[in-house]
Amino acid sequence: MTPVLRPIADHDWPGVAALEARTYGPTGLSEDPAHLATRSAPDLSFVLSAAGGIAGYLLALPYPHWRCPDPASPERTTFVSANLHLHDLVIGPRHRHQGLGGRLVRHLVDQARRQRYRTVSLVGVGDSGAFWTAQGFRAHPEITVPAAYGPGARYLSRPL
Repeated sequence: MTPVLRPIADHDWPGVAALEARTYGPTGLSEDPAHLATRSAPDLSFVLSAAGGIAGYLLALPYPHWRCPDPASPERTTFVSANLHLHDLVIGPRHRHQGLGGRLVRHLVDQARRQRYRTVSLVGVGDSGAFWTAQGFRAHPEITVPAAYGPGARYLSRPL
């Protein structure tokens, strides 16, 4: 059965935190679970719900262009910005290679356009560069990202 894409709800956070920890824990990039919700605008963050729990998620929030949240600290400011920052996208291991990551990105871009954002930004970590390039994002090596994103992390953005 294809996972159902829907807005994130309060009861989803334990599943989101568990999936985040399983994905990033081995690389040392896992965030404090209490910080995750501070990187999520309710109408711009989504889960892929499947039998047995959360198959994937996408967290996004308005954030100034050319800047990004620091994973080592919770967000304390709610920004008004023409830029939407895609903070995290994870697809669980059993659901990978089915096009679900691209589906989440396309849904976010559609929502961002409807809400009149001008750009979407993110920080690419690990070996995700080819995926983000295929989604229309371009790297900006002149932008320094916080060290908590790990070695080789890079800021990317795309116009809408």
